[in-house]
Amino acid sequence: MDGMREIATAYYERASEEEKESAEEFFRKLDVNGDGRVSLLELKRSVGSWLSNENMFKQLDENGDGTLDFYEVLAVYYMVNKVNLLVCSGCWGLLVGPYFSCLLCLGKSPDTFDLCCTCYRRGTVAHEHSSEYLLDHHSLLSVLRNRSKEAEKSQGKKEMEELREIARAHYRAGSPEVQALAYEFFKTMDTNGDGRVDLSEFLTFMRQQGYSHMRSPYFFNELDHDGNGALDFSEAMTLYYIIKSGRPFCDGCANFIPGIFFSCVECFKNPQRSFNLCRDCYRSTKCNHNHDGRIQFLDNYTLLEAKRDEDLAQTAGVNSNEVI
Repeated sequence: MDGMREIATAYYERASEEEKESAEEFFRKLDVNGDGRVSLLELKRSVGSWLSNENMFKQLDENGDGTLDFYEVLAVYYMVNKVNLLVCSGCWGLLVGPYFSCLLCLGKSPDTFDLCCTCYRRGTVAHEHSSEYLLDHHSLLSVLRNRSKEAEKSQGKKEMEELREIARAHYRAGSPEVQALAYEFFKTMDTNGDGRVDLSEFLTFMRQQGYSHMRSPYFFNELDHDGNGALDFSEAMTLYYIIKSGRPFCDGCANFIPGIFFSCVECFKNPQRSFNLCRDCYRSTKCNHNHDGRIQFLDNYTLLEAKRDEDLAQTAGVNSNEVI
């Protein structure tokens, strides 16, 4: 419970004024007689039985004086409003501290398998899966984080493959003149004429052409689909399409964006300079970009529709005549 109290206090101290007022109002509602303390009886009147039994009350009552002060009640507020507390599959007690969960049962709520440390140590609770799949909550968080990273990486590969397909389709559908220009683009990069563009040739070409934002080994590796350290004609056509179509790089992390991106509406009106963010940078809100305090980003699909649909443009705050 100590950890729960620390988390609740940390949340409160970093909360907005509105969130703090919500927590304080929660305390006032529990404190029926207004003496600045919450008794077990008052707690029972206001919250569910799972939080108002004597055993739980004793755990909440850090100083053991038989009542809960504001900071002790914060733990209750956190458990009611911030988390869905789990129940031990062995003793059916609330898991308010460290616990172990079956990795194979994740996502099967409410049929997950979770054990408190005591039940885990005893090893007497039967379960359909081997105990090797029982992970403590810290290890579990690490596994889930890695899964999320792998999912994002897989999504990025999928989007890049779709981009390659688009580039190939454009080349095949192009006129002989357009295809000749594309081939000339490839030959210009392939300075030694071996039919492949290595990293050195790529970086030199990017520097000479003024594509400084594309001049990185990271972007080269994104283009190098087969990972052989060089770009063949098909891979170079993806680069050609990216350049000609004006596909964006993130103004937050500087990485290429193969799929969905978010654009600043105000900057989008300026044909000379747009401001785009990848999904990760947009979600993180770390990028401080505004116009006189105004911040409005739209995803690329909404921007496209805003250019086509006057009503949608007005709803999104975009003048369709200005962004064309």
